[in-house]
Amino acid sequence: MKTKERILVTSNDLFNRNGVQTITTNHIAKALKMSPGNLYFHYRNKEEILRELFKRMCTETYDVWKRKSSSYVNPLEFIDANFEVYWKYRFFHREMYALRRKDPALAKMWKMHILKMMGLMNILCKDWSQKGFIVSLGSEAEKSYVSESLLAMSTAYLQFFESAERAPSKTTIERGKKHVARMLYPYVIGQTKDSFDNYFKS
Repeated sequence: MKTKERILVTSNDLFNRNGVQTITTNHIAKALKMSPGNLYFHYRNKEEILRELFKRMCTETYDVWKRKSSSYVNPLEFIDANFEVYWKYRFFHREMYALRRKDPALAKMWKMHILKMMGLMNILCKDWSQKGFIVSLGSEAEKSYVSESLLAMSTAYLQFFESAERAPSKTTIERGKKHVARMLYPYVIGQTKDSFDNYFKS
C-alpha cells in the first residue's frame, strides 16, 4: 500500500474511533510510525486529508447510485448499500456541521454534494415508480418533500443518535436503515411493500 493510501486509511480509522477534533497530524503520524515531516510531504495539514477523504466518500456514494438500475432488486438493498458507505465514513455524518464551519473549502464541497444528491434522489424516485416499487409521487412538491426527508434523515441520523449513545455501532446503523425505510414505507407498493413488512418484523 502506497504511503498516501496508508495515511488516508489510518486517518479515516482514527477519525471514526476518536473524532476529528481530538486527532492531530501528530497522532496520525505516530499511528503510522512515520515522522510528521514525512506526513507533511504528502498532505500539508489535516484539512487536506479530510478533503481527500470526503472526495472518496462522494465517489463511493455515487458508485452505489450508478449501480441502482442493474443490481438492486428493491429499495431495501439500495438503502443497505448506502448505509455501508455511511458507516465507513461515519465521522463525516457525525461532525460535518462543525467541519464545514471550520473549512470553507470543505463546506463548498459538502454543498455541491448535497445538491447533486438531491438531483439523484429525484431521478431515483422516478426510476422506482417506473419499476413498480413505489407509487407515482405526482407533483414536484411531493417529490421534493420525499427526497429532502430521506436525504436529511440519511445524512443527520448519526449525529442525532450519538447525542443519546456513547458511540455509534452497527446497531446504530441498523436503526438508521429502519428509520429511512419507515419514511419510505407509505409510498411502497406490491411485492416491495411485502419485503418492507418482512424487514420490519426481522
